[in-house]
Amino acid sequence: MHPITTSAMAEDLKKLGIDPLKPPPLNKLSPDTIRKLMPTFARSLGVKCAACHDTNDFKASTPKKKVAAKMWSEFVVGMQMDDGSPLYCDSCHGGKMEFLDSHDKKALSAAMDANYVKKLKRTDKKEHSCEQCHGDPFEPKFLEAWAKAK
Repeated sequence: MHPITTSAMAEDLKKLGIDPLKPPPLNKLSPDTIRKLMPTFARSLGVKCAACHDTNDFKASTPKKKVAAKMWSEFVVGMQMDDGSPLYCDSCHGGKMEFLDSHDKKALSAAMDANYVKKLKRTDKKEHSCEQCHGDPFEPKFLEAWAKAK
């Protein structure tokens, strides 16, 4: 797992008319802007469009599109780096869709605390903790719930 970093895509977002420090909810972006935004998702995750989209119907809901939308809301809109710099998909993913090594639970926990708790802050100024994503009681596989959400 690589350390979380300030997004390298801030200029790309600005060119689309998106303030990287105050991005709007996805449902507030025009379809044209969303289409232009998608290549930044693909680069951030190191994937092609078919990794998330149904290639027979790009508008169709898929589990990975649900996760991406929730991550946009919770991370891109809802958080930023502790120094106030922008957080974006590349900040965590670094060009890889799967980026956490869960083989050593103790090391993973320490890395999560160091990167996703201590290096991030909520844009609503509330206290940030593990519960932001994992909930209370703690749900280690919260992405599965996000993928199934309506």
